[in-house]
Amino acid sequence: MNLNHFYHYYKSKSGGVSNLLKASEDFTSSLDWLKKPDTAAPTITGGVTDPNGGTDAQRVNFTANRQSRVQQSVTLSASTQYTFSVYARVNTGTDQFRLRNITLGEAEPKTATTSWTRFEYTFTTTTGGVYELSIQNTENAAANIEFFGAMLNVGASANAYVKVDPSIGGSAPTPAYSGFGDAFGGVTAYYSLRQFTEAETLNAIRVRRSSDDTEQDIGFDANGDLDSTALTTFVNEDVDIYTSDFSSTEDLSETNGTGAAAQSIGGVDDAYKFTTITGTGQMYASIAPFSGKGGGNSFRVQADVYLPSTNSEIDKVSIWTGYGAETFADVTATDTWTSIDQTITITQGSALRFQAYDGSDITPTTTGANVFYLKNIVVTQTTADGAVTTFYDQTGNGNDATNATESEQPLVVSGGTLVTENSKAAIDFDGSDDSFTANALAGLSRLDLFFVTQTTDTQYVHFAEVSSIVDRGFTANSGDSGSGLPSNMGTPTMYNNGTQFTGTTRDDVQTAQDGHQIISYIDADTTAFATFEIGGHGSYTFNGKFQELIAFDSDQSANRGTVTTGGGTGIEGNINTYFDIV
Repeated sequence: MNLNHFYHYYKSKSGGVSNLLKASEDFTSSLDWLKKPDTAAPTITGGVTDPNGGTDAQRVNFTANRQSRVQQSVTLSASTQYTFSVYARVNTGTDQFRLRNITLGEAEPKTATTSWTRFEYTFTTTTGGVYELSIQNTENAAANIEFFGAMLNVGASANAYVKVDPSIGGSAPTPAYSGFGDAFGGVTAYYSLRQFTEAETLNAIRVRRSSDDTEQDIGFDANGDLDSTALTTFVNEDVDIYTSDFSSTEDLSETNGTGAAAQSIGGVDDAYKFTTITGTGQMYASIAPFSGKGGGNSFRVQADVYLPSTNSEIDKVSIWTGYGAETFADVTATDTWTSIDQTITITQGSALRFQAYDGSDITPTTTGANVFYLKNIVVTQTTADGAVTTFYDQTGNGNDATNATESEQPLVVSGGTLVTENSKAAIDFDGSDDSFTANALAGLSRLDLFFVTQTTDTQYVHFAEVSSIVDRGFTANSGDSGSGLPSNMGTPTMYNNGTQFTGTTRDDVQTAQDGHQIISYIDADTTAFATFEIGGHGSYTFNGKFQELIAFDSDQSANRGTVTTGGGTGIEGNINTYFDIV
């Protein structure tokens, strides 16, 4: 240890400069540093020449997985700026790593060269508590990088380095959240409504709300679950879908009547005037703000109505959708403006009608002109549907699954309510044409698949190639018939509430009815896939709920594991532990 190194070490012991990390020169300390993920964790080589000429540096051999990392938990204060730093170099060329605040979901990529360089990453905490910091791989490629002197200090820049020894005694730290990717490496694509790893805080889905077609990315909460609070808050944001302006515009439709804007009545200007036409039939002015937005969603309807007492027949204005019992209000008061402010859930109605009545007669016979006036009509959608436009590949490999056609986008929020299955968030496919396509998976020679689904119909779940020759997939219904597949395509296994299902192979996956299932498919066709779809294709459609699909381009027979009540081993056990199917 040179004098400079000794001085910094002495100050750390005497209460001077503070390093909040432990084992600052020993990543092998299992009491301080976690190495993740379990099946792709880096290895550590010691005795590497450090910046001071000693041998206290270590080589971190990251596996070919961008989740490969060493991480440490540290308790920090709220609303405080900290700087995370470390010295790094490589033997030849350059290589990248990340300094990451897992808890905040932030990271900065750094490029190490053959010269020792001190790299810094500054962040500001939100709340006080435990934060996870990692030194992490950047790409899905192996990287061998030498590190020395990990440090965390208060402030906007790194202080002079201070050595801190490893902890003695106690138990190893545990991550705040451990996802599938923390246990299993080599995942090619991961589509799920649970967080892939503790370290990667990528979004799960991109959602379009039906009220105004605005889209937003949705990630995860601190427990690794889909952030349903952020999701439903976004989807159910109040959206003004109609506001009247009768100063010059008459944009209502008239049935058995005429309309005119810019009218004055009852001391109010710029009102709309509806005048009935002599004869028999329903008489109303209307707009269609609920078209394509109903299906159990709620709307706030506001309007001002004026009904003159001089009418000979019309003595009521009813406000409704024109469907069933979806009536907002009845106005019978005369010679005064009546304000309506009503919230109603729409089932099938699409119109907002202001309808003239003679008593209870919806088709009055008018012998002369009868009128009513409207002003300040505002329709606000208060709940909506949330359609998934993108199912993100959380591995960072870029295999996102998408569908830009609105009518083919499955729902994660329906009628303002989160779609769930077995108390976990789910995506609901309509059994008609809902689907996603992940073209980035095309050209692979092998796919080992694990997925979680639920269906109430004997329908198809299509994860396959789409080509002019054959749709490659598989089925779990032994009674199904079809064109079949090459013999090297394996038979899937399904777990449905404790019962195992197996079946023959064919063009698609046909799930067992009324089941919430884990389906595993090992040893895929070795013919390259042209296109990869999730959901339906052609006449094969999926009607049910979907929660997770994990794809590997390598043999996962050894990692498959088993399912038991409340959990199990391997990949299937990990899935069952979270979704609690069996």
